[in-house]
Amino acid sequence: MAVDIYNFYELVSAIFLLILIVFLSFKIGKILKLTANEITLIFCWHSFFALIFILVDLTDGIDSKGWYLTSSSKSLEATLFFGNNAMYAISFILKSLKMKYIAQNLFYNLLGIITIFIFYAKVKQLCKYEVNKDLFVFCVIILMLPGLSFWSSGISKDTLSIFAFALMYYSLSDKINIYLLILSFVLLFFARPFLIFFFFAGTCLYLFLDTIFSYKKKFKEKLINILIIVALIIPLLITINFGFLYMSIAEVSFENLNLYTDIFKIYETIINFIGRSQSYYAETSLGIPKDTFILYRYFYFLFAPISLQYNGIFKLIFTLENLVLLSLFIYMIVNIKFNQNRISVPIKAFYLSIFLLFLTLPIIFSNYGIALRYKWLVVPFILLAFLDLRKKVK
Repeated sequence: MAVDIYNFYELVSAIFLLILIVFLSFKIGKILKLTANEITLIFCWHSFFALIFILVDLTDGIDSKGWYLTSSSKSLEATLFFGNNAMYAISFILKSLKMKYIAQNLFYNLLGIITIFIFYAKVKQLCKYEVNKDLFVFCVIILMLPGLSFWSSGISKDTLSIFAFALMYYSLSDKINIYLLILSFVLLFFARPFLIFFFFAGTCLYLFLDTIFSYKKKFKEKLINILIIVALIIPLLITINFGFLYMSIAEVSFENLNLYTDIFKIYETIINFIGRSQSYYAETSLGIPKDTFILYRYFYFLFAPISLQYNGIFKLIFTLENLVLLSLFIYMIVNIKFNQNRISVPIKAFYLSIFLLFLTLPIIFSNYGIALRYKWLVVPFILLAFLDLRKKVK
């Protein structure tokens, strides 16, 4: 089924949204203390990849036009309002606001532009420190890589997920903004609810480590940490079960309270899913080989594909992009510092959550296509953590 973009209503809604996102981009950019030139360059760069996203979706098809074309009022009646159901519902709501296909893509493009704004503003801030000044240009190149802009520019769960991660990071920076934090969790629940688990897990792990290794903390403070960890057990179990539902790997029912609460059953379910995932791609060239050494899986996740043969323009771009990422990680490994004294507790917990996510994703997923998208949930924050940990080192 094709999308009809050659009509008057499509043109009107697209022009209106374009004017609106230009206005909002400059408004939000100024709030983040970006200059007019910086806002304009990021806007144009990201919008260029939004155009490519639309062209790819209209020709080869991703999932975007499917969500747009088949969305209807019934989308709001879904029992499970996340994943594909949420995308259908969001598309229908935007349709109700007279936003056609291109206009909806422009709306998602705005979310991607704000995402890059947040990353750039933080890099700009962290590179003011003497130890990071020479890294500014290289960090900007990383943020402007095609992969990040492409996967955050159109109607997709990737755009919502990456934006939610960036919004959460921003809400925890400096003074905590509880409203933006809640919004980030809501958006993440709509897109990929299983990802919320890692933020609860990262918080628990940080509090546990803080309780064990912080000798300066008083008994009362350590007791509060333990109580928070206990309180987070319920959200952890709930998000795990939502993850099972999202990936269809277990029979879970919230209506009948048929939930997985036994840690051994949860572990067995995850192990079985990993085994099936790795076996599915064992005989194809679309995924990581089943018996790949565990460290190589992380290499594949971050840097595949890297090919010395020309296999088309897109694979060439991915190869060049991955070579840049590889050089970044080599530099970070050689020059990493650990000075966490001036980093706030929420941001420490956030970085730890991202690290747990990074440790998990290459093990759970074996598909190269998933890796191309999901790595942008971790790469920008690994870069920010690297700069953050160095900023007070003299």
